[in-house]
Amino acid sequence: MNNMGLAMRLRGGELLLGCSLNEARDPGTVHVLGAAGIDVVFLDLEHNLHGPETVLDLIGHARAAGVELLVRPPYQDRSMITRLLDGGCTSLLVPRVRTPAELAEVLEQAYYHPRGRRGVAMVGGAGGGYRPVPDVRAEMARANEATLVGLVVETAEALDVLDELLAEGVGLAVVGFQDLAQALGLPGQPDHPRVREAVTHVRERCLAAGVSYGVFEPSAARIGPEVAAGAQLVVHGGVFAYLRAGVARAVAALDEARNACSAPAQR
Repeated sequence: MNNMGLAMRLRGGELLLGCSLNEARDPGTVHVLGAAGIDVVFLDLEHNLHGPETVLDLIGHARAAGVELLVRPPYQDRSMITRLLDGGCTSLLVPRVRTPAELAEVLEQAYYHPRGRRGVAMVGGAGGGYRPVPDVRAEMARANEATLVGLVVETAEALDVLDELLAEGVGLAVVGFQDLAQALGLPGQPDHPRVREAVTHVRERCLAAGVSYGVFEPSAARIGPEVAAGAQLVVHGGVFAYLRAGVARAVAALDEARNACSAPAQR
């Protein structure tokens, strides 16, 4: 079990493997992924309809399973970011940040003074591990240290101001391949040379700025090359993909057995 927190683990240089929950919302899935060796469980609230109570439960189960929960909020909204952080989520992957002004707003929401102006509600709840808070200033400093703000680079505007977005307070950046391809006028072509060139640019600028670079990589064969190129977090597949692959293997085995049974006997 490792509950150091994703921000600290990335700052420490660890290589981490993630998996997307997709639409799964049961605690058992989180625990199974942790037991299987997954470091980071990705919860995508931009594209999935998990309710707030479910998210709160999953945060607690991720902590119990010793895995890091990385949550993509559905939008850049103060109330959403505040509730996620107060609910015990310490790692956010914020979508569609296009300008330094938008980034400044996100950072202000995510961090306490002196870095930001996150709303203060120190009631000893999930955000503080259910501990009493005798020293509010110390708890604010602890929370700032534990908080990870990551960005999804997925627009042409973000590419134009990338160095300004890889600012203090940003600990992780990933590329939204499909959205970036669409933004570049290449819908459905994430492997187009222009898109791959943009991805290389993002990775190189992350490494130069000291910001951890992550990647959503569906191919296991490309995990090694991505890590060799500098990726520190690889989110490989999701619950849907693992289920489909496992079921497909079982179906193929049964089909082979069925064909063997129905084949005419050889004399």
